[in-house]
Amino acid sequence: MSMFCYQCQEAAKGTGCTIKGVCGKSDDLANMMDLLLFVTKGVCVYSSALREQKGYENPIVNKFVFDSLFATITNANFDKASISRRVSKALEVRNMLRDEAKR
Repeated sequence: MSMFCYQCQEAAKGTGCTIKGVCGKSDDLANMMDLLLFVTKGVCVYSSALREQKGYENPIVNKFVFDSLFATITNANFDKASISRRVSKALEVRNMLRDEAKR
């Protein structure tokens, strides 16, 4: 994998880390965090659409999004297994919202 991490204020020269994160983050962890953010965006797309179309609001989904975003901030969580579990949970939440949108 190659490193390109632009997730924090510590990014080298303010443009992103390309070898190893200034914070100590590895390339695979930075990529896993990017994946978590990508899937979380999908959760937000479904959640927003359901809110607009059906007035559907789920506080558990809202907390999940908040926690996922917090998990990717600098020096908050360098545990790859934890981030991987969050990605799996994000896929579950996204799929649940997708199914709700079909009803």
